[in-house]
Amino acid sequence: LFMDCPCHSGRQYDRCCGRFISHEEMPENAPQLMRSRYTAFALQDADYLRETWHEDFRPSELTLDSRMRWIGLDILAEDRQGDSATVEFEARLLLDGTVDALHERSEFLRRHGRWLYTRGETLAPRFEAWNPGRNEACPCGSGRKFKRCCADHVPRAG
Repeated sequence: LFMDCPCHSGRQYDRCCGRFISHEEMPENAPQLMRSRYTAFALQDADYLRETWHEDFRPSELTLDSRMRWIGLDILAEDRQGDSATVEFEARLLLDGTVDALHERSEFLRRHGRWLYTRGETLAPRFEAWNPGRNEACPCGSGRKFKRCCADHVPRAG
């Protein structure tokens, strides 16, 4: 796919998270896995999410909300100690016209050379949820007005 990667790395999807989601390569570290999992959420790829979830922590069912539009990712901190790592991130999402955020400290383990997500601790978001005006800059960072960008994905009343 010739598109910008949903993880907002500034790289093309195929050269960023797409190579992991397509199984061409395996993430070399926890931040790469974190970004590819964010991208899988953005693309509604439940199979990849399950595959990259450590089996001891994987939920029996995974339901993704197709109304959520993931619009931004910030990696805030990372720490690696041998075969375990934590990545703190904040992911912005648009749901029913409201921009909100998921702030989490995720834990990862490397087993047999492969990084896997185990669990995450939800933290307080760094900003308050808000409803962008149609003429405001889009919260996804595209530089376009909200009405010409992500507002197209918000269901209209009536």
